[in-house]
Amino acid sequence: MKRRAQRGVVLMGLMVLLALGGLAAVAYGEAAVISRQRERETQLLWVGHQYRQALESYYLASPGPVKHLPTQLAELVRDSRFPAPVRHLRKLYADPIQPEVPWGLVRRGNQIIGVYSQADGEPLRRHQLGPGMEGMEGANQYTGWRFLYVPRATPASTSPVPATGPSSGTVRIPSESARTAP
Repeated sequence: MKRRAQRGVVLMGLMVLLALGGLAAVAYGEAAVISRQRERETQLLWVGHQYRQALESYYLASPGPVKHLPTQLAELVRDSRFPAPVRHLRKLYADPIQPEVPWGLVRRGNQIIGVYSQADGEPLRRHQLGPGMEGMEGANQYTGWRFLYVPRATPASTSPVPATGPSSGTVRIPSESARTAP
């Protein structure tokens, strides 16, 4: 009889040990998912900053007195406005959050002034995103993280508005003439 009771205690101890191991595995899995999301967010901030710097470089390198921004992202990689093509961006980077989905574009007229991720996810980081990214703090979705270069000549009152038509993933900012029209 005593031997049978010992087997029950050993079996119960083994079940408790397996349950604790399962809980530890679940906790590790959750931590790994959060760690991966933080890593992707860090990559998104870096890539977005690269696009913003490339847009600024493209604008400032514009030949002549009239400055403008690109109409396609590919122009940042190969700027053919010069005799020898200039690179403002090493390559076109994919969105780290959703690599299979193209970047959303923020436009002013037909010129690109910024990019954003079209991922619907909720960011873990909402504050202290880094210098120059104060406007993105408190965003509830990655789509709120807009990496913009707005030339200083543009009035601060300009606000992005959704584009009309079939070109989803684009936000348009009204041009100066459209804002002053009665």
